[in-house]
Amino acid sequence: MRTIIVDDDLLGIEVFEQECGQLLDMEILGKFDNGEEALAFAKENFVEFALLDVMLPGMDGIELGCELKKLYPQMIIIYLTGHSRYAIDAMRIKADYCIMKPYTSRDIRDAAMRVKLLAGRLEKKVKIVTFGKFEVFAANEPVYFSNSKARELFALCVDREGAAVFMEEAIDLLWPDRAYDEKVKRLYRKAVGAVQNSLEAVDAGEIFVTNRGSCHIVRDSVECDLYQFLEQGTLNPEERGILKTQGYMTDYSWAEIRNFRFSTLFGSMLS
Repeated sequence: MRTIIVDDDLLGIEVFEQECGQLLDMEILGKFDNGEEALAFAKENFVEFALLDVMLPGMDGIELGCELKKLYPQMIIIYLTGHSRYAIDAMRIKADYCIMKPYTSRDIRDAAMRVKLLAGRLEKKVKIVTFGKFEVFAANEPVYFSNSKARELFALCVDREGAAVFMEEAIDLLWPDRAYDEKVKRLYRKAVGAVQNSLEAVDAGEIFVTNRGSCHIVRDSVECDLYQFLEQGTLNPEERGILKTQGYMTDYSWAEIRNFRFSTLFGSMLS
């Protein structure tokens, strides 16, 4: 479970982290002593579970929790606090659990059990197929894109595996015959907006992040055959057959680079 810890007493929370880590499959992505740095990190990295102290310098834990929920509505948030009135505030913003300091081993076990019960809601909403034709599904239904360039832009982001796709590169690949001017820039921005609208329509807007002049997919927030292949190095028989006979993202010419890599690096696997 992709986790961040935010507490201005990081040494004091080590016991909690160790005991909780024995009960949960946690991947600690980062530890922060202030809310601003934690929020900036979460904007660039998919987070599933946040352990937050209420009293933080600058942005407090309650405000941070609200902002994190805007980024990832399904995120599990547990608060730590030494003041009962803050526990009430935490529950008002629909925190998943609140632990009073000083906490005991029993408190940690109870929190871990709570997280396990809630983990089911973290199932990835979007499934992406790249072997053969590019397809995107949410709740086993195809995701509708209002125009072909929006679909292709999203495919390009998937191909880049979470790395930023800059406007210049996207325009060069999606509109190769157009001059790089304000008109084509508007086409790019229109495609970005269409991707956002399509994903928000299936309650998955958090998987696509836009910045000034670039966009990217939150890789760990989706299920994708390409990513599974790259991580595991194996293919099931169905995927092997599709990749062998149809190739990778056959709709898009720019995908030929990875197609070539598959055919050369993994030729023995696909034979």
